[in-house]
Amino acid sequence: MSSLSTDTITLLQDLVKIESVNPSLSSKGGGEQRVAEYLERFCKDRNLPYELQHVAEGRSNLLTWVPGKDLNRRLLFVAHMDTVPTDNWASDPFSGEEKDGRVYGRGSCDTKGSLSAMLIALSSLGDRQPNATVVVAASIDEEYRKIGARSIALSGTSYDGAVVGEPTELELVVAHKGSVRWQIEVQGIPAHTSKPHLGVNAITGMAKVILALNEHGQDLASRKQPLVSPPTLTVSLIEGGLELTTVPPSCRIWVDRRLVPGERPDQALQEVENILQALRERENISVRSLLPALEDPAPDSAESSKIAAVAAQACAEVAGTGNYIGVPYGTDASQLSLAGIPCIVLGPGSIDRAHTNNEYVELDQLAKSVEIYRKIMLSY
Repeated sequence: MSSLSTDTITLLQDLVKIESVNPSLSSKGGGEQRVAEYLERFCKDRNLPYELQHVAEGRSNLLTWVPGKDLNRRLLFVAHMDTVPTDNWASDPFSGEEKDGRVYGRGSCDTKGSLSAMLIALSSLGDRQPNATVVVAASIDEEYRKIGARSIALSGTSYDGAVVGEPTELELVVAHKGSVRWQIEVQGIPAHTSKPHLGVNAITGMAKVILALNEHGQDLASRKQPLVSPPTLTVSLIEGGLELTTVPPSCRIWVDRRLVPGERPDQALQEVENILQALRERENISVRSLLPALEDPAPDSAESSKIAAVAAQACAEVAGTGNYIGVPYGTDASQLSLAGIPCIVLGPGSIDRAHTNNEYVELDQLAKSVEIYRKIMLSY
């Protein structure tokens, strides 16, 4: 095993051992700050310049870099520090255990594996100066609202391209979906269930709303899109009613609408609003959307970008991958693309292991990702 591979495994294990569950997803979540503090020490030990970018109370992005020959060009590598919660793990989710050619633990593939590989690749450049300044960013809050990536995008620093670390099994993702999420509420009138005609049942009204949204979701399936599957709409949560003997005066649902490249959140919201307006007029249902929504735009495809071409060559040489693909999930690229940054998504591990109670990353992919990232850094 090479020294780079050993260093990458050690760094990954250290990062996995630091609990960094997103505090917006769990009241017990410790957040990313201890990871950022660890990475401060990492940069100091390797004489890498760095800065902490304050984003929210007790939560900061960390950025480190190697200056390029052309200081006016910048290439961004970004992977997030936060993780989802660790419910239902049978073993220690923060063990960082190395076993059977894998490193196990929460965040091992999503995305502390990518982050470790990016940092080792950057720190191992040595005297080989890249053409463009290479910046590696450890971002916060990717698992919730992506405010870390948004802060990078809005920082005023421009980037010519970006590599977003996510578990793609070293396949080259040039397009992915976005999302818009919000609540819809139906208002009824409470009454005793012995005389339900004196009230208006909000749950019954919501049932009609859900059926109409389900029909809309079926219509969305006909919108074919290159690289990614069609857009979708899912009613993912519901709550309503007061107690067993009262006609329910309110009911709420949560809607998750997945966007494809070329769709805008406001367009998706308006389509649903048109459906709700028809129900108000036809069924006399008191229904409204609760806004603002959580918006995560679908980035434009990076198929024609320089970063995609450079990454494809590196992937082909190291891993035999590099064909352009699309995926249905979202990443920090959604926010970076708002600043016009062409983004590709690339990293070790499988998305099928992310968010599971047996998360791991393969050491072979981890080692290859370091080599791929280095090639991109030096070739861009």
